[in-house]
Amino acid sequence: MRPLAAFHRKAGHALPTLAVLALALAAQWLGAGNGLDRRLHDAFLRASPAHPPPPSASLPDVAVVTLDPRSLRALDEWPWPRHRHATAIERLEAAGAVAIAFDIDFSAPSNAEDDALFARRIAASGRVALATFSQTETMAGGLSLEIVNRPIEPLARAAGALGNVLVPIEADGVVREVPPAQSIAGTSTPSLARAALRLALPAERHAALDAGSAAAGSQLVDYRRFRPPIPTLAYVDLVEGRFDPERVAGRAVFIGATAAEFQDLWATPVDPALPGVFVQAIAYRTAAAALAGEATLRPAPGWGVAAALALLAALLHPRRGRSHLARALLFAGTALAIVGLGWLSLWQLGLVWPATVALAVVATQYALGIEGLERHVRHVAEAHASSLDALARVGDLTTDVACGGGPDGRSDGGLEIALRLLGDVVAARGVVLLRVDPSGRPTGERLEWRPDVHTDAPLRIDTSSVDRALEIRQAVEVDDLDQPGARVVYSPLAAGSEIVGVLVVFCRAGQELESRERRTIATVGAQLALTAQNLQLIERLRETFESSIAAVASAVEARDGYTDQHCRRLAAFSSLMGTRLGMPADEIRAMELGALLHDVGKIGIRDAILNKPDRLLPAERREMERHPEIGAGIVAPVVGLEPTTLHCILHHHECWDGSGYPKGLAGRDIPLAARIVSIVDVWDALSTSRPYKPAFAQEAVRDLLRKGAGTQFDPELVELFFEILDEQGEDMLALVARSTGEETVR
Repeated sequence: MRPLAAFHRKAGHALPTLAVLALALAAQWLGAGNGLDRRLHDAFLRASPAHPPPPSASLPDVAVVTLDPRSLRALDEWPWPRHRHATAIERLEAAGAVAIAFDIDFSAPSNAEDDALFARRIAASGRVALATFSQTETMAGGLSLEIVNRPIEPLARAAGALGNVLVPIEADGVVREVPPAQSIAGTSTPSLARAALRLALPAERHAALDAGSAAAGSQLVDYRRFRPPIPTLAYVDLVEGRFDPERVAGRAVFIGATAAEFQDLWATPVDPALPGVFVQAIAYRTAAAALAGEATLRPAPGWGVAAALALLAALLHPRRGRSHLARALLFAGTALAIVGLGWLSLWQLGLVWPATVALAVVATQYALGIEGLERHVRHVAEAHASSLDALARVGDLTTDVACGGGPDGRSDGGLEIALRLLGDVVAARGVVLLRVDPSGRPTGERLEWRPDVHTDAPLRIDTSSVDRALEIRQAVEVDDLDQPGARVVYSPLAAGSEIVGVLVVFCRAGQELESRERRTIATVGAQLALTAQNLQLIERLRETFESSIAAVASAVEARDGYTDQHCRRLAAFSSLMGTRLGMPADEIRAMELGALLHDVGKIGIRDAILNKPDRLLPAERREMERHPEIGAGIVAPVVGLEPTTLHCILHHHECWDGSGYPKGLAGRDIPLAARIVSIVDVWDALSTSRPYKPAFAQEAVRDLLRKGAGTQFDPELVELFFEILDEQGEDMLALVARSTGEETVR
């Protein structure tokens, strides 16, 4: 009977494993983990190894000719005469390019003579691919209409190939694949990347490429091949002959837009705003590697991996008989095995397997086996109710700190109370929290709690013990320097792999430090470490938000024809005025964001009005005056945005005498931040060149501001602004001069 009983016990352990595996596979089949899978593998791609896969040695590599801002400025306004593109083909072929792919829209005719010249040059080359794409729109009544965008007929006939440049965007907004071919107007059309590769190959290799394209179905872009860097060449340098032919010799050359004005920017795993021409160039490298038989990224079934890890999880099942340390080591080892397997499969085999299946199996197995540990914790809680109650209060306080401060509104105040509670629980004579910089070294800052408040002498810290605790990343117990017979615990605070501080607990003389006290110190230390890490994450989120705001401001400026620093100058100078007025720091920051976004509503204004070089007609003026309300409507849904930011956007065109728009507010009814931004906005607009006027001399600018004081502007703020100009004007004017390209602004 014993073998049969052992079999039943093992089957009892296997059944939960099989049940969890079935649930995980069902979740993967339904796509429940797709979002997490994408982010895990995107993270692997961004953390690329030191030696990425090199370009295929047996096939031509790629280069990119960029339509960058410098080329746009040097070669007049877009679109360019097509004889320049003909010149580009001539120069690339003379330099030894094996194929040329234009990621440019040639669907509209231009000068007939230029079109004919360009078509002849394309036909003479025989190795030029042009861009095409189609989109499907749903019309009234549910009818679908395919809108095809292809080069004009003379260019399409002359081209060696047409290539589709439309790429699918996944649910999270990221481009991860470029289909080998798509149907356009009923015809299978290769991607621009594969069209260029076909032109670059000798005829005997076309069959192998076509067969691979037909079998691929969908091709993940191997963004590992973004490195080594793709050689680039500015378009203006190409057409004017100022380039090294070696940069394009023997390569397939893609020509496309990189300037932000073209809005051909795509979110990818390696770059949040990668120009479409680089997506095609990396897709070219991916297709070339696949043709050469090299490993490229491709989806792989995760079922076998999940089954193997499920069995491993069953063996590592944290049963009651194992110690807490053994459970932790087994679980950590399994998690590392999953990550390691994902890393090796991605970089050595190019396999992308669903990691969420394995993670779900192991995590759930661990949760199923933790019941015994929960019973043990419940028993300890009953035996030490007061201690755990104090620890809960510490956890509440550290959560308050992470959310913006303790009971007194100060984060340090909340931490001090947490240290006091810890001291009460372990009956310590003092607790100190040492701060650590990002490199892991003490900064010298400290928070200290002691019950003996009558003494001012700080508790003495043994620096060698601090260094030792940081070095081994474990708690260190040493003799107290000031109290013979007492002990001091130096416990590093770790949040993941990052050390954020050191907790120092001074025990009383003659007090034996029990295991319960040691666990309490470790638990509180973990809570404090998580609090510090949360504060860092909040700061990083704030930085990401502010970077996004700056990007939106740059996009608005680029569309409006302003200099690319207009909104940033407004933010900087408005902040300076707010500081002089004694505004709170958070209100100044909100005003800076409002200055950056003050003209975001111009996104909703037609280009014909926005960039009109002449005086606006009354109807056009009324449409232009809608931009503050449009901007406020765009920004208002942003969660957590301060009212001051919205005030700057909505009211920066209000006038002191009530004649402004959109609300006709007057005097101090206009929010202070909007009055400040209004003055700086007009000063900067008058001091810089715009499409409809040159820059004014500074004396003329001051005269206009003085005339507007009391009617358009708050007169007191105008005087304050003049004071700032007098005291710091040179720096301001130098900044304006650099942004406008002038040596001085007079």
